[in-house]
Amino acid sequence: MAAIQEHYPRNPHFGSLCFSDYFLLFYCVVRILVWDLPLFLLTYPYIFSHTTPRSTSFGDHLTRFLIRKTNELFNPALTRWASRPGHHHVDIIFSSPRYGPHHKNIYHPVSRRDFAGYWILQSSLVAPKPPSTSDVTVLYLHGGGYFCSQPAHYLLFLLRLAESILNQGVSISIFALDYSLAPEHTFPTQLAEAAAAYKYILDEKRVSPGKIVVAGDSAGGHLALSLLVHLDKPFPSIPDAYGCLPKPLGLVLISPCLSLYHEPPSYVSNKHIDILSGLFLRRIATHFLNGSTEISANKEVPNRDSPYVEFLTPNPEVNWESVLPPWVCALAGADEIFFDGIRGWVETVREKLGHGRVVLNVGVEKEHAWQFLETMLDAGTKKYLESNVGDEGGFEETAKIGEMIVERMRISNH
Repeated sequence: MAAIQEHYPRNPHFGSLCFSDYFLLFYCVVRILVWDLPLFLLTYPYIFSHTTPRSTSFGDHLTRFLIRKTNELFNPALTRWASRPGHHHVDIIFSSPRYGPHHKNIYHPVSRRDFAGYWILQSSLVAPKPPSTSDVTVLYLHGGGYFCSQPAHYLLFLLRLAESILNQGVSISIFALDYSLAPEHTFPTQLAEAAAAYKYILDEKRVSPGKIVVAGDSAGGHLALSLLVHLDKPFPSIPDAYGCLPKPLGLVLISPCLSLYHEPPSYVSNKHIDILSGLFLRRIATHFLNGSTEISANKEVPNRDSPYVEFLTPNPEVNWESVLPPWVCALAGADEIFFDGIRGWVETVREKLGHGRVVLNVGVEKEHAWQFLETMLDAGTKKYLESNVGDEGGFEETAKIGEMIVERMRISNH
């Protein structure tokens, strides 16, 4: 099968490095090998001898450490280069026995003036139908700190999620937004593109809002909440046509980043065991906001305090009753630095809306966005891709998300 060629009009240099980037890469490799890795090996026995016995292996902790250090040290260009341009991932999936026979039904691009993205699938992997006929349509907003990743990196994760839902007798369409990345594009660009994509699904694809689920991981979870706040109270600089739209059926937040500067206690307690760190969070804020301001009540307000950006600090402008859809599923790893923030946000919302409307699923000894990582790092990826569509098993943590979505859909229908 011919290699997939993609263009990135919003980030045309994705994966490219300049001379200074190669110099930084050399510095990062030397520093990790000479200083950070030896320090990790020396302190590892001490750090974990003072914690509750864990089943997480040394190899898992080493992998988390390496991801954490590269997240801290790499600039956006290096981070994108390390993840490789998305078409490499698409080539692997399209040439696999599992998805190769159905490649014509997968990953269809949509490019408009105000947004771009991909239909991962439309109703079925085998016999596609318009999304309006699906039992549920997911608008997926990917993670990556707003400055790396593309829908293609999430293709296997989203296909596994789709199969989990299809295997329960529920038809599904998934549209993955390919939003513009920071620091080339700053807030509120990503919010405007998410709003345009949501309107496209509603108006052009004729999907009922009662069949739409907005989902996202990490920065994508942050963007999902920002979108819902915008639907309730349109952001001033975004066209009126993209605001005051009906709410979706549900919201799925996978390890969401809920604040760009507030650091709950888990930032300290989990700093040695997650793949992210407080330094990474501060980099997100710098790249994403980049000193921009919004106009609110005829005065400039720092974006980090905006109700479209900050979700941990109580804000009188946000009425969660009117912002949130009928049901919300939040997922958090107990080992991630965002854990206390996610748990605290869920408790706050539950106090106002009741326990039944918001579900929290905690992954014991799991790191940030562990469901997505298993489709990128798991040793069973090759075996999974060599099996057939519909075969059970593989990437069980991702499959559980699909089970949660179907469960909440069925409860809401009764």
